[in-house]
Amino acid sequence: MAIPQGRRQYSRTSVKWPVTLLTSQDKTEGETENVSPTGVFISCTVVPLSEGSLRLVIKVPGHQPINVAGKVVWSKVLNPNKGAPSFGVGVQFTKISENDSHFLREVILKRYGKMINRLIA
Repeated sequence: MAIPQGRRQYSRTSVKWPVTLLTSQDKTEGETENVSPTGVFISCTVVPLSEGSLRLVIKVPGHQPINVAGKVVWSKVLNPNKGAPSFGVGVQFTKISENDSHFLREVILKRYGKMINRLIA
């Protein structure tokens, strides 16, 4: 169940950062596909067991790790017909520091600024 773009409060940008998903039952490694200041889309080879709350450690190259609390709001199978399945997981942040939220907003602004500059150049 994807969230329609019109319902999103913030823009997202595509980034490929390693991420660890921690639940009370297990630990799953994955990679971000896109982020916003309020959530993240993650691809991984195992769906987190918990549909409830979890902790994320997002490893941003050249920056301190981003530690957030979140909840899984949707999950789906990605590329079901191509070898081993991978899964997409949508996580809404429930607790993020102001510094980390500001950092994500800056990443998005920089990416969109570069795209706009390319379009008008």
